[in-house]
Amino acid sequence: MKSENKLLKISVRMATIMGIFLPLAGTVRRSNQILELTSFFSWFDDYILGAVLLIAAYRVNKKVNNAISLLIAAWGFVSGALFLSFLGQFEYYQTGDPGVFSTTFVATAKGLILAYMLVGLYLGIQSNPHRS
Repeated sequence: MKSENKLLKISVRMATIMGIFLPLAGTVRRSNQILELTSFFSWFDDYILGAVLLIAAYRVNKKVNNAISLLIAAWGFVSGALFLSFLGQFEYYQTGDPGVFSTTFVATAKGLILAYMLVGLYLGIQSNPHRS
């Protein structure tokens, strides 16, 4: 990564932070469901999303070919997944969130996380030297 590409550094740092945060937050939120096999994918998807971001950040740091494109794709993938999760969260206002936090807290947190992800995506796109 070029030292003058500050936007890329920020996007990579953000991806690393979110890659660690997502699985931790998902595990805490669904701690009451960890042992329920039927709820496995309700919390394990956060591990997949975190891994996607961490792998992309690692590849950019190792200066692998097309790593910036991978980082942009990773941000797009996790942003899309969280967008659907954010919209789905509003259904829990009828039934209550299945996790340990209130529905309003989780919806607000997901909205803020989604905004963070969109900033990471934007910075990744802006840092791409191949963009027109």
